[in-house]
Amino acid sequence: MCHTTTNPTALAAIAVTIAIAIGLPPHGALAAVDPVPGNGTEGGPRIIGGFEAPAESTRHQISLRVKCIDYFMFGRGHICGGSLISSKHVLTAAHCLVDEYGRTQPADFFVVVGGNTERLVQTANTFTSQVEKVIAHAHYDAELFANDIGLLHLTTTVPANHPTLQPIALVEQSPPAGTICQVTGWGSTVSGVQVPTEKLMAVNITIIDTAICNSTDSYSGELMAGMICAGQLEGGKDSCQGDSGGPLVCTGLLAGVVSFGYECGKANFPGVYADVAYYREWIRVNSGARHSVGGTLLSALLLLALVHFHANLK
Repeated sequence: MCHTTTNPTALAAIAVTIAIAIGLPPHGALAAVDPVPGNGTEGGPRIIGGFEAPAESTRHQISLRVKCIDYFMFGRGHICGGSLISSKHVLTAAHCLVDEYGRTQPADFFVVVGGNTERLVQTANTFTSQVEKVIAHAHYDAELFANDIGLLHLTTTVPANHPTLQPIALVEQSPPAGTICQVTGWGSTVSGVQVPTEKLMAVNITIIDTAICNSTDSYSGELMAGMICAGQLEGGKDSCQGDSGGPLVCTGLLAGVVSFGYECGKANFPGVYADVAYYREWIRVNSGARHSVGGTLLSALLLLALVHFHANLK
């Protein structure tokens, strides 16, 4: 259907159909194609209390898009953010990758775009790749947002010398409470208006102790293992729809993935992020990355064989 029309009104209708079909959650991904201002829901999608993101420190950020929408209107297919974690892998949220029945979308549903902080602009550095494989966590729970993490295997490898798109390293341990971090995304900056921003935005937020976020004044025990709470208790700084799947970066390392929240920037309800450290092994297995212990064992075996070979020569 997307390949039969270029009419903006028709494409907008298609976008709504797609949004319904993939079951975009109320505080998750953003419906593709910029809607008409004023038609958004209360507490709409946005980076709240932020500023324009510096290109040099956000080279890992990608835009996850509905391919058939972006094909006709570049940038309008944006639904989620993500982070380049290797030359061929993007880390994002599981809720960006499944439909309303929890079924993983086919790889050809998506396209990944990176290398530019301006959503609607294509330059010589703009990187675009089809998706080879989509992996949503097998135990993702749409009601609880448990295990809200997913991976995309790219068809095209990002060149090692790409000037504006580079992988980001993962944290080894979850950041402690009080750590100042930064979250970025193209979510709308206007409350109640469901329109993504054209420029990548950033906001500095603080890791908050899970016990505080699980108190009766906040999420009342909803946060579980694999989740990080970050923002400020007084409200005013947050991520929301359109930013989903995007990076929470602490001390230059990827620490979290934008997952969910109660409204956006609301006092006592900081944003909730998938904890990258908690899912490191899942990421390693599903990205096909080598485990350091495996590499060490292989090296040891090769060394042992070499020593044995030389011993036999004597």
